[in-house]
Amino acid sequence: MKMKIAFLGPAPPIRGGISAFAVELSKCYLEMGHEVKMFGFRRQYPALIFPGKSQTASFDLPDSLQTDNIFIPYRPDTWPRGLKAILDFEPDILFISYFIPFFAPLYSFVARAMKKTKVSIILHNLVPHERWPAAKLLARSVLKYADSIICLSEATRNELKKLMPNEIYLKSKLGFHPVYDQYQIHEEIAREPHTLLFFGLIKKYKGLDILISAMPEVLAKYQDARLLIVGEVYGSDELYQNLIDELGIKENVESHFRYVEDGEVAGFFQRSSLCVLPYRTASQSGVIAMAMALGVPVLASDFEGLAQYIEDGVNGMLVPADPEPSAADLAAKIIRFFDSQAFESMSRAQLDKAKEYTWEALAQMLL
Repeated sequence: MKMKIAFLGPAPPIRGGISAFAVELSKCYLEMGHEVKMFGFRRQYPALIFPGKSQTASFDLPDSLQTDNIFIPYRPDTWPRGLKAILDFEPDILFISYFIPFFAPLYSFVARAMKKTKVSIILHNLVPHERWPAAKLLARSVLKYADSIICLSEATRNELKKLMPNEIYLKSKLGFHPVYDQYQIHEEIAREPHTLLFFGLIKKYKGLDILISAMPEVLAKYQDARLLIVGEVYGSDELYQNLIDELGIKENVESHFRYVEDGEVAGFFQRSSLCVLPYRTASQSGVIAMAMALGVPVLASDFEGLAQYIEDGVNGMLVPADPEPSAADLAAKIIRFFDSQAFESMSRAQLDKAKEYTWEALAQMLL
């Protein structure tokens, strides 16, 4: 039966993983024959508090995907008009992308008005990685209106059980983060041996400084080792540039402190032997989904939400993270990976595992 499906949350041209996730899921529903409309944001954050350089990017969208960037989350005067647009669309189901408390007041305003529409929360994160006042209270203000809640990792569902009332937890089920399979492979780009990749938006909790600090020990054994850093820094890149200079490893580090468009993504992964994610905290990661689709093994912090996708020694490796990864442990794991010459076997395992995490499977689960 053909359904009308609406999405509320970041949508093109707003950039980032949450927007990209919603786009891929929307495309899947269009291919299944449903009508889809994305209700997004004219502006996502006030310029004064946004630490990045730009909030938008280009997207390659199918003509049949409807978008209406009608809301400004921090402007309640825009909410009634946006709500009317959703109600006029008359969706059978409304998917709300929840990942930080900033959007909770808007989401709550819309969700409680959905009397004839099923409200399904796609829960990327329950508790934000950075400290946020009243985070649990704000999350609860949205989740209580949900008919169903889909957690993208075991860690997030366990947090939901621990932090939310039982009547909210009982509405949840465990989903997964599908692989991003839309990236164009560049046949002319070859793998570079002993090249490490740190990819994605750069915030303190992602531990880039730990990886940089591990490089001298790696270089002591593998002088040709290189570190590719690819991603925009939220704030200043001075901390990382200074650390690279202090450690004297500038010749072995290639930095791209900027947002990378989809057309460039595959090239960086193709050059790399190992994607390294030394996070200080994590519930799940879209970068793992990229690496899996492109056959690049991942070395990640041993958090439940990451370990769910990485079988240690098979398609990647895990480093202890209690309370956070150490540079010494990280260096030892990298050296062990290079010593074992495990890229080919782990790459095949990544590509095999990617077949388990398809957008089609998640789309069917959510309906």
